[in-house]
Amino acid sequence: MREARIGELVAAVARQALADRGAARVALADDGSPEAGLAARLLEPLGADALLRARADAPGVEPLLHALRGMVAGERAERETAGLAARLEPDSLAAGPENKTVLLLCGTLPPEPFLPLGDLYAGEVAELCGAWSAPEELRTLADAAGGIVRLDGALRAWLDRRDPSGLDRLPAGVAEEVRRLFARGRPSRFAVRLVPKVGYRTLGVDLFE
Repeated sequence: MREARIGELVAAVARQALADRGAARVALADDGSPEAGLAARLLEPLGADALLRARADAPGVEPLLHALRGMVAGERAERETAGLAARLEPDSLAAGPENKTVLLLCGTLPPEPFLPLGDLYAGEVAELCGAWSAPEELRTLADAAGGIVRLDGALRAWLDRRDPSGLDRLPAGVAEEVRRLFARGRPSRFAVRLVPKVGYRTLGVDLFE
């Protein structure tokens, strides 16, 4: 039921964004992650003609995928190639599948202008589809925090509820690392992305710190 309500909101934002840009469809960077699958489901109300799942193994970009696999970790190679495929689609609004925890703590925001899951924390993604994904440094941090639910809970208290002591529920070293990672991505958050507002404080809407 909650997924259906979020889907209505995400699809409504997407429709308006397509109208504003005069684009025909959303091109979703489909890197095979749980987030990409969830984002595709949330965007299904647009209709089959208005949603394209751009994959890393698409004929035009597959050679790049093989080249990148020799340079970066496999998951990043998939993400970068799928993102490029989405951004190269003509008459389309490129969308990235990242969850909010990743966007807050993993440095520079992705280049896609539309982030349909940008206001859903990783733990919320896991609740909706049974899994979540992130770069290795964030998965390690979540383990050190006692799990992604605990990490997200501290982030929510600190950022959404504006509670200065929100990170105090985490081990001291983990809390300091969260602060460092959040500060590292701060400049990128001033480059506004389109994020459907689901929660209290949303990237691109009212979360620019």
